[in-house]
Amino acid sequence: MVLAAVVAVALASGGGDEPSVDQKRACVYSEHRVSRLAEFERLAGRDIDCAVVFNDASPDWRAWERPWFLDHRDPNLNWRRWKAADDGRSLVITQNLFPAAVNKTDWLTAGSRGDFEGHARALARNLVKAGLGDATIRLAHEANGTTYPYSLGDSPDDRRRWRELWRRTVLAMRSVDGADFKFDWCVLAAYRPIPLREWYPGDDVVDIVGVDAYDSGIKEQGPGRWRTIYTRPLGVRDVLRFARAHGKALSIPEWGVGPLGNQLAGGDNPAYVRGIGRVVEDNPTSYQAYFYARQWRDQLRKGPASRAAYRKSFREH
Repeated sequence: MVLAAVVAVALASGGGDEPSVDQKRACVYSEHRVSRLAEFERLAGRDIDCAVVFNDASPDWRAWERPWFLDHRDPNLNWRRWKAADDGRSLVITQNLFPAAVNKTDWLTAGSRGDFEGHARALARNLVKAGLGDATIRLAHEANGTTYPYSLGDSPDDRRRWRELWRRTVLAMRSVDGADFKFDWCVLAAYRPIPLREWYPGDDVVDIVGVDAYDSGIKEQGPGRWRTIYTRPLGVRDVLRFARAHGKALSIPEWGVGPLGNQLAGGDNPAYVRGIGRVVEDNPTSYQAYFYARQWRDQLRKGPASRAAYRKSFREH
């Protein structure tokens, strides 16, 4: 099936207003190294003015409120400094709901009743003061997975309280003077297919609907891989339809090609890269971010067809 026809089906299902953040920014996660971002720019044949960073390993509330990348002494790891060097640059901050010190507590009860709101306001104040009041906050990403301490529970009440915690965090951060954040609610593609409506926090607190969709986890090889990634349950198509129905722009915050034999990846796979590019081009999309780290970095460096597809699909306008 030609992708354009598949995308047209997704567009037809949308029912909300047109999103206001259809920027189609090309971003990258570069293992938190500014130098590696520059390496990706050379590989991609274009400038990259948007970086994904993670504040998801804070040991305590103090570190959670003041992310490590604001003050790091090494300029190669100081993303506040990178952002300040050019007004056109942007950060996507992947942010936990709470630090590791809270992991083994009844965080769901405490957070849903508002106990964490003061910490969220402190985080927002620190970001605004650092010149990052316009950042995109990818809050509690991939909660339908099982990797993170804030992952979704199984009961309807757990999911209701999770939604409330997410909402309270956003509303607290937005209440800070100078805050102009965009909040990204991000799904892990094709994993634990919990109905999206059961853990969607609400149109008033979500600005962007994201999906992390790597070229992995699929046994078949060849051009049919992209169609599977796009059409499988809770795949790109399902999340795109949900975003359009709620009048939200899509994001693809993590994607990448991986080596054959590693996590059932597809190797040098230009069809997948072109597929991601067409979704971005044909739909309201805030940003896409290549995960330029570990095996996803290695495969892109070794894959001439994927590199050529990236350069063509995401060339600068």
